[in-house]
Amino acid sequence: MKKLMVIIAVLALGLSLFAEDAKGEALQAIDTAKSFINKGNYGKAREELEYAMAKVNEILGADLLKYIPEGSNGFKLTNKNATSINVLGSGMTAIGEYEKGDSSFTLTISVGGVLGQSGGLLGLANLFGVASPGKTIRVSGYTATLEFDEADEDGTLMVKVNDRITVTVNGSNIQNSDLLKSLAEQVDFSSLEKDY
Repeated sequence: MKKLMVIIAVLALGLSLFAEDAKGEALQAIDTAKSFINKGNYGKAREELEYAMAKVNEILGADLLKYIPEGSNGFKLTNKNATSINVLGSGMTAIGEYEKGDSSFTLTISVGGVLGQSGGLLGLANLFGVASPGKTIRVSGYTATLEFDEADEDGTLMVKVNDRITVTVNGSNIQNSDLLKSLAEQVDFSSLEKDY
């Protein structure tokens, strides 16, 4: 138990140092952009501002990791990471990978951008008029779309937290869709919605 606490403390320190470095780089880029604006070099100023935004997104992405559940109810977290998404609009994601027995799961939190706003890939399909075979359910009071294939033993649960945030759980080698819902319920949706 002590080893686990030491590992958690080291990871937290690493994340805080990363955030400070990214914050410093963002502030430096903003100062450089001001200098370019004063010189009339607006193209370079825009590059610096875009760099500053990328750094802010890195900070927010790292902060988003705190909403990835550590795993419980038999779900073991094996990996988690965050990334800034500039494809399909500005946004960020945090991804957790889990195992529970022979089953594997991926929990993705998307904030902003087309993925966060549309509700992930299923929302994109709806945007383009492709009908989704899923059913609508509630997860911790939030509306979700559930797709489950009994023959393939895989499924996807997509929770629409608000207009900017979507939480998606994908599961493989699962016997029923309740496992998807059980993992999704570990996310603190109300705090996530308040913070983002």
